Amino acid sequence: MANFVYPEELTFFIESIRPFQIKDVGSTKWLDVHEMIIKLSQQALLEAAEHREEEVKEMLIARDKLKVLIHEAFCIFLWKTKVLPHLLDIDPNPPATFLIYTVLFHEAAVMSLLDMTLYHESGCEALQDSAIDLIDYCAQAVAQVIGLASMGYHENDTNVDVDESILTELERQKRDLIFKIGLRSVSILNYLADNVNSLPISATRRLVVTHDIPWLMADLLNFRPWQRRTKKGVEKFIDEKWIVVKGETVAKVVKHEAQAWFCLRQILFNANLMQSYEINDERRKQLSKCQGLLHETLLDQLPPLIDLKQILCQLTMSGKSSNASKKSNLVLEELPEIRENLIFETEESGGFLAIAQLQETIFLTNDKEQILTTAQHLNAAYNTDLLAELEAKVEEAEKSFEQKSSNINDEKVHKCGKCLREAEKKCSNCKMVYYCSRQCQLDDWTKHKHNCIKI
Repeated sequence: MANFVYPEELTFFIESIRPFQIKDVGSTKWLDVHEMIIKLSQQALLEAAEHREEEVKEMLIARDKLKVLIHEAFCIFLWKTKVLPHLLDIDPNPPATFLIYTVLFHEAAVMSLLDMTLYHESGCEALQDSAIDLIDYCAQAVAQVIGLASMGYHENDTNVDVDESILTELERQKRDLIFKIGLRSVSILNYLADNVNSLPISATRRLVVTHDIPWLMADLLNFRPWQRRTKKGVEKFIDEKWIVVKGETVAKVVKHEAQAWFCLRQILFNANLMQSYEINDERRKQLSKCQGLLHETLLDQLPPLIDLKQILCQLTMSGKSSNASKKSNLVLEELPEIRENLIFETEESGGFLAIAQLQETIFLTNDKEQILTTAQHLNAAYNTDLLAELEAKVEEAEKSFEQKSSNINDEKVHKCGKCLREAEKKCSNCKMVYYCSRQCQLDDWTKHKHNCIKI
């Protein structure tokens, strides 16, 4: 049986994960732990894909390593935003950029491990107070994806240009990873919302009061960053890559879209959360934008969203602010610590510029032997043969799922996307939404036009 981490190595790998300061990023010890995290991430994915016992997840929880992973995600985020710009100011054309990309990829690997672990309620319970920090991180990551989508990032092909400058290449790689991490953060927020009763009170307030996750999800659902149009046709972001979809598969809901919908639903249907969430006019207007997105094709695939559509309809028709008198009177609230502690440690070390000058010998070196040694060190972490085997298994599972889900009764009764009456005619452009009359189609066009993609 193929493994990225063998059973006899697992305990050592988990125990070796420890928090690093920003000044330690890129060091030999940091690279050793990076290699272990990469392999653990790959092993966790392999265990899930083959429906094995999830030993990586169980041991991360048992050894209380989730807080360390959140610490590492914030550490790389601060390095990426505060230290890397100083390094590129020192030398805009470093001789080798693979180590910089390795650091950027480390953040994605950490979030992948958290994603696999927090799928289970036991993982959410193990977060304890660090759930506050994780919510802050994920909300920020999703907001960055919305920012990229608003600038049309996901509508552009990110083909590699051999003539592009090093700075352009790094910026492209950084944006690609921000996009992937942000979409993965949607899954994590959904898991937290689903297991909100296992989180501290401060964490639940952070979901709806501090970051207003329902508003954030409504924005995300309207921008639809997981779908784009290119010269090849309609593409959807599936399994960390853009895939061309044709025919009826255009209407198929992808994982990230489903996670965003379920996150919104879990929060709006949780009475404890809604006690702290005032539905004012602005929030009502924002949430009502999602109502037109809940067409019949989507509801057929995600039936639990039917009652969500009913709630959104009620919000649209209601003219009064709800929950205004139910605001929580909580005075004492726990605050996130991980990010603030990292910044404090950095200031004690002389600041971000001082760290960049210290790390110049690591990331901007001209020593070919040092570059070769580092490359060989990292090569062991990326087992391409096993990765190809895993990808084939995931694709096989996806095809099996599609064959099962394609067995749909063609005789079913369709409902009008506007008035919900029985309908026989569908939109001639996207062929996804049915209407009972021409008038209903015209009345619904202001909402439907944002999702109407020609097939």
